[in-house]
Amino acid sequence: MDPTTATDFLQSVAAGGAAGRLIYLRLEKQFPALLSYFVYIAILTFAYGVMDRHSKLYFWTYVAVGPLENVFSILVVRELLTVMFDDYPGIRTVGRWATYISIVFAVGASLALTKFFWHSGPHRAKWGIYYVEVSQRSIVFTLAVVILAILFVLSKYPLRLGKNTYVSVACFSALFLSEAVRLLLDSLAPHFYNHLVDGVEAILISACLASCALLLQPQTAPATRVAFSTPQEEHLLQQLNSLNQLMSRAAKR
Repeated sequence: MDPTTATDFLQSVAAGGAAGRLIYLRLEKQFPALLSYFVYIAILTFAYGVMDRHSKLYFWTYVAVGPLENVFSILVVRELLTVMFDDYPGIRTVGRWATYISIVFAVGASLALTKFFWHSGPHRAKWGIYYVEVSQRSIVFTLAVVILAILFVLSKYPLRLGKNTYVSVACFSALFLSEAVRLLLDSLAPHFYNHLVDGVEAILISACLASCALLLQPQTAPATRVAFSTPQEEHLLQQLNSLNQLMSRAAKR
C-alpha cells in the first residue's frame, strides 16, 4: 500500500470515528452540519483510497464530488456562528451575510482574473480543472479568515459556551486552517500539488479528527447562567451587546 492510499484510509477511519462519536453522544441535532462534514470526509477519502489515482473515475470524482467539501465547510461555519452567537442574533445574522458576500466576491474575482490571464495559450486545455482549483482556494481562504475572526472573538469575549462547542470550534478550525495552509503551499508547487505537504496535512487532519472524537462529551442539562462579576468581563459583555444591537438595526434595514 502506497503512503497516499494509507493516509486516505487513515483520514476515512478518523472521520468515521468522529461522526460515530457525535451520533453515540446524541449530538447530531446540535451539530448536524459538522456530522455531515465528517461523514462526507469519511466516504470521500475511503473512495480515494480504493480508486486508481491515474484513472478517469478518480479524476471525475475529484472534479465533481470533491468541491462539495466547500459546501459542507460553509454549512459548518454557519453552524458555528449559530451556536456561538445564539444570544446575539444581530452578530449572527451579519456574520452569516458577511461570509456569503465575501465568498461570492472572492470566487467571482478569482475566476474573472483567471479567465483574463488564461484566455489563450498552452494552459487553455486545462481551464476546467484550473477553475475548480481557483474556486476551491478562494472559498477556503475566505472561510479561513472567518474562522480566524471566530477564534479572535472566543479569545477576547467571555461567551461561556459549552465544552462540546469549544471542542467543535477548535477541531474544525485546526482542520480547516491546515487545509488552507496545504492549499497555499500546493499553489506554490509547479503542478499545484506537493506529495510531502499533502501527506503531512492528511496525518494532521486524522489526528485532529481523532482528538475531536475523544474530547466530545455527553450532552448535559443546560447550565445556569454564570454571573460575570469582574469589571473587565462586564465591560467586554457590554461591548458585545452594543455591537449586537448595532448589527441588529443594520440587518433590519
